[in-house]
Amino acid sequence: MTTIDHTDTDPGARLLDGLEALVRRHRALAHDTSGPLHVELITAEVAQQLAIARTAPRHRPAA
Repeated sequence: MTTIDHTDTDPGARLLDGLEALVRRHRALAHDTSGPLHVELITAEVAQQLAIARTAPRHRPAA
């Protein structure tokens, strides 16, 4: 597993990186028989990524 340093990353890029990682994990588990548990895991991870994005500082370009 690769660790990503998010200290200098823009919140939008962090969200996209997190969602891409989620898609990779989902595809890896797609043939698993865990059914509803798998769906709940995906839902929780998407909710976490959205919460992180919402609480990230907003960068506004200098005028």
